[in-house]
Amino acid sequence: MPYNSDDLLRLVQDDHTGEVIDLENQISDRTLGGSDRTFEDLIRTTLTAWTRAFGGPDRPAVPGEVLRRILAAARAAVQRILDAVAHRAPAALADGLSPALAMGVRQGAAFVRAAARRRRREPRVPAVDRVLRDEGRRIWDMVVERRDRAMFLLHPDRVDRWSHLLAGLGAARAALPAVRAHVAWVINTAVHQGLDAVVRATAPLRVWVAEADACTVCLAYTGRVVKADEPFPGGLSWDPRQRRPRAAAIEGPPKHPHCRCRVLPWSDAWRTDGVPFPEALRREAERSIGYGRARPSEARAVRLRAARELLRTVDDLLPAVETTARTALRNSRFPAAA
Repeated sequence: MPYNSDDLLRLVQDDHTGEVIDLENQISDRTLGGSDRTFEDLIRTTLTAWTRAFGGPDRPAVPGEVLRRILAAARAAVQRILDAVAHRAPAALADGLSPALAMGVRQGAAFVRAAARRRRREPRVPAVDRVLRDEGRRIWDMVVERRDRAMFLLHPDRVDRWSHLLAGLGAARAALPAVRAHVAWVINTAVHQGLDAVVRATAPLRVWVAEADACTVCLAYTGRVVKADEPFPGGLSWDPRQRRPRAAAIEGPPKHPHCRCRVLPWSDAWRTDGVPFPEALRREAERSIGYGRARPSEARAVRLRAARELLRTVDDLLPAVETTARTALRNSRFPAAA
């Protein structure tokens, strides 16, 4: 029985990606605990103390013992919160590496069964290598570096307004999304190593799969097929300004923090019901670019340049995609998502 590309897309982009996100969240939540809420309480408490001492957030501080006490309390709280995160993070991330590798193997084998329509034995889960372990340990240094930066900003010599104090607390709190980003990077790297073990054991080719609303860089890779032992070209993007023609070739994702692309086993011999899977991926990327399906982190100008490049280089776009892209370029914005 031939495979159906829509079914493969749902398997990879919904089911499998959801499992990876769940693992990321489990590790991040274990690492961070209630740190975000603790920072909210700290900011609120510190603002109250500032207001009582100096009359409001718009009033400058009066140098002296009161200011020193407020800053000492803030510094102690920042050190307590981030030291706890730094101590929890390496162990939490290390504990997630083997499950992530196993998840990659299991998901890769499930994809092969769905695409090839026959069961194959799963390869052995690879061991956690030193590179992954080192990336996991690096999270300690990352948190400590942000803690020390916050402590520098919260020194009495650098704070005479509430905005200065808030900047120091914000620098400390910025460690939390940085932890989540690093966890996502390491876990997706481990998942990809597990997938790569399936590639080597089962298929002559590998295909890059991006999320449906991925960035313009990742969408330029999705659907691209290479031999199992060959890298992907470097420097691709739908946005011409982001292209790097001389960039070195790359083995695969993740391309950036929170990148959930994956490289899957592939064979052109697998029979299809309709459009072949790599072609379905490329068409999905064209729709994403044409409709401007960007995440908040990606600038509108980037997606507009990508839409212009899409119209310039692709001759057989769906009419709705072409019309939407042309309208967006004419109006300098994409329509709001329904």
